[in-house]
Amino acid sequence: MAQKVERPDGKRVRELIGAVQRVDQRFGEVVSSEPVQRKAAQTAAQALFQDRLKAALEQMDVEHINKGKQGIRVSLLREAGITNVYQVSQMSYQRLCAIEGLGDRSADKIRDTVKGIVQNTRQNLRVRIRVEDPGKVDDGLVRSLYVMIHMEPLRKAAAALYQAHHGPVQKEIPLAKEGTGAIGWVFKSKGKKEQICQAVASLEARMAGPFGDGALLGQVQKVEQADTATCWKDYISDASRYYAQLEQLGLDWKKEEGTPGGLPEQLVAEVEKQALDLAGLKATLRSYQTFGAKYIVHQKQSLLGDEMGLGKTIQAIASMVALKAEGKTHFMVVCPASVLVNWCREVAKFSEMEVTKVHGNDEEALLHWRMNGDVAVTTFESISRFTLPEKFPISMVVVDEAHYVKNPETIRTKALLKLLAKTDRALFMSGTPLENRVEEMQFLVSCLQPKLAEDVKSVMFLATAEQFRQQLAPVYLRRTRDDVLQELPELIEKEQWCTLGTKEQALYREAVLSGNFMAIRQVSWQVEDLKDSSKAMRLLELCDQAREQGRKVIVFSYFRNTIGKVLELLGDRCVEPVTGDIDPARRQEIVDEFTAAGDGAVLVSQVTAGGTGLNIQSASVIIFCEPQIKPSIENQAIARAYRMGQVRDVLVYRLLADETIDERMLQILKVKQEQFDNFADQSAVGEESLKPSEQDWIKKMVEEEKKRLMGEGEA
Repeated sequence: MAQKVERPDGKRVRELIGAVQRVDQRFGEVVSSEPVQRKAAQTAAQALFQDRLKAALEQMDVEHINKGKQGIRVSLLREAGITNVYQVSQMSYQRLCAIEGLGDRSADKIRDTVKGIVQNTRQNLRVRIRVEDPGKVDDGLVRSLYVMIHMEPLRKAAAALYQAHHGPVQKEIPLAKEGTGAIGWVFKSKGKKEQICQAVASLEARMAGPFGDGALLGQVQKVEQADTATCWKDYISDASRYYAQLEQLGLDWKKEEGTPGGLPEQLVAEVEKQALDLAGLKATLRSYQTFGAKYIVHQKQSLLGDEMGLGKTIQAIASMVALKAEGKTHFMVVCPASVLVNWCREVAKFSEMEVTKVHGNDEEALLHWRMNGDVAVTTFESISRFTLPEKFPISMVVVDEAHYVKNPETIRTKALLKLLAKTDRALFMSGTPLENRVEEMQFLVSCLQPKLAEDVKSVMFLATAEQFRQQLAPVYLRRTRDDVLQELPELIEKEQWCTLGTKEQALYREAVLSGNFMAIRQVSWQVEDLKDSSKAMRLLELCDQAREQGRKVIVFSYFRNTIGKVLELLGDRCVEPVTGDIDPARRQEIVDEFTAAGDGAVLVSQVTAGGTGLNIQSASVIIFCEPQIKPSIENQAIARAYRMGQVRDVLVYRLLADETIDERMLQILKVKQEQFDNFADQSAVGEESLKPSEQDWIKKMVEEEKKRLMGEGEA
C-alpha cells in the first residue's frame, strides 16, 4: 500500500510564506538601496555647502559691494534694512528697484556686482564638517555618510544572499501555496504533493539559515537607525574615510588648482589612463591618492614626496595591491625601525595581502616571505644582514623615509642599491626631502632614474622652482596639504611669552655665562620647584583649558629632564611618555592608549622620538616647551596631529621666555621657515646653502646673549 503524503498545516505554511516574502523583499530593498542613500548624501552635502556659503555671505558687510569704487549708494541699502551681501543676493530685481533712490541702472550694477561676489565666494569656499559647533546640516551629512559607509559591506553580503535565494524562493512559494487548501490537496497526485512538501521544507530551511535568521538584516537596521551621537563618534574616529566617501559621490566643493603636483599636462593625461584594480584594497582612496597610486604604477621608478599627513603609506599599499592584481607576487618595504610595526599594521589593515616582518637577520621570516609572497616589511639595518638569491625577483621595493639613504658611502645605502638591482620597480617616499642638499636629491633620483638624474644635474643650481618641477616630473610627485585637503580645520599658532621670576633668571644667567647651549635652551625648566617655573605654570593652565574644552594635548620637548618635570607637573592625566628609548612597537601602543583615553589626556613626547612615524589625530592641542633648532622638527611634530583625519582646529602653543635666547631662536626659525617656504616647497629640492652652518649660528647666538647679559650686569 502506497504511503500517504500528509498535508502541511495550512496556517503554518501561510505564515511561513508571509515571512519569506517579507525577508526576500527586505533583502531586495537593501540590495537596491545604494542610489537612494547616495542621493540622500549628495543632497545633505549640497545643503551643507549652501549653509556655509550663506554664512560667508552674511559675514560680508553690504559695503563690500562698493569695493570696486563703482559709485553704488550703499547707504540706501542700509536705510532699507539691508546689512550684508547675502540679503542682497536674495533680492529680486524688482525689490531692488523699489528701494527709494535706486534707479534701474543702479539695480543692474548691484545685481551684477553681487553675482560676481557670490560666484567668487563659491569657488574659493573651504567647506568642512564642523565638530566644534555642528548644526542640523552637519548632523544630516554625517548621518547620511555614516549610512553609506557602513551599508556598503552589508549590501554586498545581502546581495550574495539575495542572489542565492531570490530565484528559488519565487518558485517555491507558489508550490507551497498549493498546499494550504484542504480540498485541493485531495485531488493532487502523490508526486505533486511531495513537490509541495519539499518546497515547504526548503522554505523552512532558508528561514532557519543566514537568509532568514535575521542577523544580517538586524545589522542593516542598526545602521539605518543609528542615533546622531553614534554617527558623530564614528566620524571623529575616522574622518578621512568620510571625506573620501564625499569624493566618491562626485562632489566638487573646490578643485585643486593646476595639474596634480604641478606635473606637465601630457604626463597627467598618461597617468590618468593607467588602469588600477583595487579590489584587494580595504580602504577608499581620496582622488589625489588614486592619482598617486596610478603615478607609482605608471612611472615604475618614482619618489613620492607628499607633505606629511597626506597618506603616502596608503598610496604605496594601493600600488602594491594593483600590481598584485596584475600578477606580481613579492613586495618589500624598507623603513626605519621606528615605523616597522606601523607599516605591518597598515598593510594588514588596508589590504588582503599577507605581511611578513623581517627584522634583523631573521632568515626564517625571510624564507617564509620568499615561499609565500606578498609584503615583507624590514628595516634599513636589516637589509645589510640578510641575503637573497642572486636572481630572486622582487616585484617592487618601497623605501620609506628615503632621505635615510642620501649618502652613497654608507652600508645601508650600498645594501639598498643591491636590493634595487633585483627589481624594475622602486618607490622612494619622503615627506621631507626638501631638507637635503641639491646633491643628495640628485643622488636619490639617480637611484631611480639614472639618465634623468644626469639630465637634471646640469641645471640643478640654475633652475627656477617651476623649471625644476618640470625636469623632475617623470620621477617626483609632491602635493601639500593646502593643495589637496580643503577640509582641514584651521591651524592656529600662538606664542606664549612668559616672564621669568628671580630664581629662573639666576639659573638662566648661570647657563648663559657657562656657554652651555643645551642648558640655555632649558630656560625656566631648571628650577627645583615647578611653582617657580613660569613656563610650567603656563603649561598647566593650557592643559586645564584643553580639558575643559574636551581636547587632548601633546607636549613636546627635546630634553628628557623637561619631560620628567612635565610628567611631575601633570600627574595621572599623562599616559606613558614617548622617548628615544621606547621600542617602536610600544610607541604605537602608547598612542593607542592615548587615543582611547578621555578628554584632557596628555601625551608627553621627546620631539625627536614622537615627531615622526606616529599618527595622533585624537589630539588637537600641541605645546612646545622650547623652540627647536630647525623648522622641520616642529613641522614634523605638528604633522602628527594636523593631518588627514583631523576634525578639530589644531592649537599650537610655543612656550617662550621673555628677554632670553628664546626670542633670538624664534627670529632665526621664522627666517628659516620663510626661506623654506619661498624656495624649497615650490621646487623639488631644498638648497642647504640657503642656511648658514648650524654650529656657526648657535655659537654666534650664545655669544650675543652672553654679551647682552654681561652688559646688563655692568649697568
